[in-house]
Amino acid sequence: MLLDGVAQVVSSRRLLDLVRTRGTISRVELARLSGLTSPTVTHVVRGLLDLGLVHESGVQQRGRGQPRRLLSVTADAGYAVGIQVDLTTTTAVVVDFAGATVASAGLRGSGRRSPDRTVGALVDHVGDLLASAGIPRDRVLGVGLVTHGPQDRERGMLLTAQPTPAWERYPLTARLAAGLGLPVLLENDATAAAVGELWTRDLDTETFGLVYMASGIGGAVVVDGVAYRGRASNAVEIGHVPLPDARSPCVCGNRGCTQAEAGPAAVVAQALAHEGAAERWGVQGAVEDTLADFERVARAARDRDPDAAALLTTSARRVGQAATVLVNLFDVDTVLLAGPAFATAGPLYRRVVDAALSEHALSRTLSPPRVALSGQVATVAAVGGALTVLRGAPDAAPPLGGARAGARPPIDRTPDQPATIGAP
Repeated sequence: MLLDGVAQVVSSRRLLDLVRTRGTISRVELARLSGLTSPTVTHVVRGLLDLGLVHESGVQQRGRGQPRRLLSVTADAGYAVGIQVDLTTTTAVVVDFAGATVASAGLRGSGRRSPDRTVGALVDHVGDLLASAGIPRDRVLGVGLVTHGPQDRERGMLLTAQPTPAWERYPLTARLAAGLGLPVLLENDATAAAVGELWTRDLDTETFGLVYMASGIGGAVVVDGVAYRGRASNAVEIGHVPLPDARSPCVCGNRGCTQAEAGPAAVVAQALAHEGAAERWGVQGAVEDTLADFERVARAARDRDPDAAALLTTSARRVGQAATVLVNLFDVDTVLLAGPAFATAGPLYRRVVDAALSEHALSRTLSPPRVALSGQVATVAAVGGALTVLRGAPDAAPPLGGARAGARPPIDRTPDQPATIGAP
């Protein structure tokens, strides 16, 4: 009986993911795409209908046979908040149960502020965002907090003294949960971006790699629709892959890492060292403005400034080397580029990384890996954080019509989540 219950929860999540991604879909298509039997699909869908998580949204006539009834996710069955926090920028989103973004805000990054001050600001901003969207707190299933790694997801804390020593082992999820009165899940930014891409966009594949670039560089791999996490959810850190003939010191203590050689901070440092270029592009050099400075270089390159284009091309070639390692290790045929650093520079990086993979990836003789930009480069990690919360919700959603005031539905363990989530 226990195994039957686990199988039903997993099946519910799988079918909800498919309905959410496709928008509308029939039971026949669900069975074909999920690999589940028609009776199993019928049974699971009946439970989702009873919970109000999906609804019948029309019919599809195919030939002379019986019309197929179409299913859609019930958008207002619940909501989730996603927050992506970086040294230089923060993005907060609210998504409905169908995965659509209903409210978003771009905020200051953590900078050199203490974690207490950062958490306090996040509590205020999330409250304002929910109020502006008209979403009651008791309709929110939880919060996905997205940051760089390495992390301890089980305890909801960072395992690095970045951006300052005060952040190392600070109880992030517990403090944020206490301030918001909502469950909080910690997620890696690159993994969250991959989840966001997987469940809000039809990629024609459920196995792919992702390069995420904000103030640093991270990576993720999804295999058959499941994010690869490794031993402790700190996998695919391609920002710390050492590159040939590279010696720049990295925050991790090593030298020649991709992030140290090719990340936005490296590009900004090179711009500042370029005689006359920093002033021409408006680059200031403050640590908390790294992404803003990088964006200034990217806009100059877009406007055909040859010096700016040369800096970004050098960075992109280094990123292409790291992407080649990712492709060779995991044998993926698709690499996505995501993160706020690609807002303007994305097309240039896509071309250069694509050329690197076409020339150096071992799988190129079978079929060259394709490189694509995220559909929402700046916000996809925050969206993925919110979706990670929603994906734990089939057996824990509030009833339609409103949950009991003040009630917070628990988020149980799922294959993609840790056993516990920071809670007040």
